[in-house]
Amino acid sequence: MLCSRVSTRLGDESRERIAALVGVDDAEDTIAADLDVESDRSDRGKRVVLGKLKEAAGSVSLETMLTEIDKLLAVRAIGISPSVFGDIAPNIVAAWRARAAVESPSHLRTHPEALRMTLVAALLREREREITDTLVDLLISTVHR
Repeated sequence: MLCSRVSTRLGDESRERIAALVGVDDAEDTIAADLDVESDRSDRGKRVVLGKLKEAAGSVSLETMLTEIDKLLAVRAIGISPSVFGDIAPNIVAAWRARAAVESPSHLRTHPEALRMTLVAALLREREREITDTLVDLLISTVHR
């Protein structure tokens, strides 16, 4: 199964951080600190952190750029290697990303561990690319202003 293959490629630290992101364990404080979000250990606190990573960028401003930089640093802090999805078709990764994007942390927690890790890793990997592209667009727009 592809999910098992992807899940085993994630390092232990990445797996712990992904588990914390969806609230499987109590290590959520690290990710919340990366995003400068208060963690209250409730499902709402987990939605705030995961929701921040899923949010689209706002209008062109310095504040938006700083927010996007914080998101990018938080995603990179989870430490998902680019090779995790190296031999998986991009359309499959995109489908996993889309599925994870619409699920709440409580729904993600109900999945078997391999599927949960794969879905969130795909979401984070794709968001890293999207946030990077957004930052470039924001920089270009700022320069043009």
